[in-house]
Amino acid sequence: MQEIANRKDIQEMRMLRIPEYRDSTRVIPENERLESAPLLYFEWPVSVPKPFVGLVKSERGNDAYWPKFERFLNTNKIHYKELDIKASNFISECKNLDIIVWRTLSNYVDQWEAADKVEFIQDSLGKLILPPRQALWMDEDKIRAQWLFELNHLPVINTFVSYSKEETKKHIETCQYPFISKDKTCSRSKGVHLIENKKQARTLMEKVFDGGLKLNNSYVKQKNYVYFQKFVLNKGFDLRVIMIGNSYFGYYRFPKKGDYRASGSGIVAKKDIPLEVLLLAKKVRDCLPKSYLLAVDFLQATHDDKYFIIEASIFITMESCEQLVVNGVAGRYLEQDDKFTFEPGRFWIQELMMEELMKDWVLKNS
Repeated sequence: MQEIANRKDIQEMRMLRIPEYRDSTRVIPENERLESAPLLYFEWPVSVPKPFVGLVKSERGNDAYWPKFERFLNTNKIHYKELDIKASNFISECKNLDIIVWRTLSNYVDQWEAADKVEFIQDSLGKLILPPRQALWMDEDKIRAQWLFELNHLPVINTFVSYSKEETKKHIETCQYPFISKDKTCSRSKGVHLIENKKQARTLMEKVFDGGLKLNNSYVKQKNYVYFQKFVLNKGFDLRVIMIGNSYFGYYRFPKKGDYRASGSGIVAKKDIPLEVLLLAKKVRDCLPKSYLLAVDFLQATHDDKYFIIEASIFITMESCEQLVVNGVAGRYLEQDDKFTFEPGRFWIQELMMEELMKDWVLKNS
């Protein structure tokens, strides 16, 4: 009987193996299956025509955004077509569309392509696009984000950014050690280095301002700039808050044993988020260019218990429809007038992004 039961379990698990966009070797947990969250219906005004949408399907893997985007379009009977954004005829294709939806990727070459094309599609073709050009400008670029944080007097970790070797040389003689050196585009803690003394700092500086510091991709180097961030003793986690419209989600991330970096570790705890952090995240979003998703990562300093911004992103890796869990219950916080109410439920964040995008379309065409 046990053997039969096991065979049945295996058959059921095989049934959960997934379409072509997902990983082909991993059995998908129930809360990562597309159908595990309820459909999201958009209340469409009778007086506003529905748009014709171009959907870019450039991602693969279980964390792909486009299957959730597509489900929203199908659920709400919004006409769309797949858009080959890499093709030579992308301009003529975009001319026939009202909205372009593109989860831009984070590797360097894809960022360069996206920066050029998103700006062209939005400004020259006049199309509504996800992501907006202004938000993409700061995405995956820690230096640009740092400029915005400082401009708006947001609580950021003390950071030294310079494109001057002479200034950097003076700085490393007087600064406090250790500190963190980062490539401006690093993600998941790649390109992050703990600099513990002047010797290490001088070596790094010479590489950066000479031939360039080799990064994870062999075709890109960190050259002629430094991004040095104060090493802040903290409570041993970073706290991510995810915002889409008035919906808030989030979770805690912890470093692996012996490491100081929580990003990319895969060690996550989902529980209640302090009101102080939710309000701070809202303040950050209000100061930054509009995006359909904004995730802000914070750390909490040990010396005064204050929260500081680590970074902000307009796209993050998400595999589950449970991005907030409070007391064992999945859901979201709904914000109104700086008050947050917990609503139980499962949500695909990508569908909430589409809901906000359609609100913009309705507003534009009302």
